[in-house]
Amino acid sequence: MEIRLDNVNYFNLKNLSFTIRDSKITFVLGESGSGKSNLLSLICDDINDYEGNIVRDISLNKIGFLRQNYIDYFVFNTVYEEFLYVLKKRKLKIVNYDKQMIQALEMVGLNESFLNRSLYEMSKGEQKRVALAILLAQKFKVFVLDDPFTNLDFESKKRLIKLFKMMKIRYNKTIIIASCDTDIALDSADEVIYLEKGKLIFKGDKFDLFTNKKLYENANIDEPKLIQFSNLVKKEKNINIGFRDDINDLIKDIYRFVK
Repeated sequence: MEIRLDNVNYFNLKNLSFTIRDSKITFVLGESGSGKSNLLSLICDDINDYEGNIVRDISLNKIGFLRQNYIDYFVFNTVYEEFLYVLKKRKLKIVNYDKQMIQALEMVGLNESFLNRSLYEMSKGEQKRVALAILLAQKFKVFVLDDPFTNLDFESKKRLIKLFKMMKIRYNKTIIIASCDTDIALDSADEVIYLEKGKLIFKGDKFDLFTNKKLYENANIDEPKLIQFSNLVKKEKNINIGFRDDINDLIKDIYRFVK
């Protein structure tokens, strides 16, 4: 599976050409207004008045999209009603709907009691996790997520990061995430797309981006805190760890040097 853009132009997006690879986590980074949401909408065929070509060797009904305004797409009051409506509309072969709902809620850190909750009496973070659970329950091959980490606390973010990695490794899911958070991108991404005012500044492996200080400084990309810390250790203690994208690995390596 791959999704390929060839010289795509739409609104502020200019001459975009790149390929999103199968079974990878791809982060679309960029400041507000850089075109991230428009790009995701193009990938999901929500926009069709564009120039250029978008080639998908996968059916659109296998692509799930969490929009930034996901709450506008809720139809019913309770989580259970919304879940049941979406799953039946998808005509999935599900033996036990309740079990499917509960499993999906647990994946995002919620429990069975949420099925009877009103969607409109929840916090924004809870609403987002419910929306993600409904998306996950539909068993898409490709998940396209517009700012899935906003309004979530630290523990919820950690849970989602772990979940997305597991989905990629165990089930070969392709996950495309629009975000402004370079810390999460460093932790989770396989590949990074960086947009600036609708133009493609970078597309490639996260290693190639986050080890090229001149590149991300010129592109006004925030340096991840883990990279900052690694550079500080190198400067203050003369310990050159090299590239690390996991804080636990970094701490272990520092310990080996000072032991």
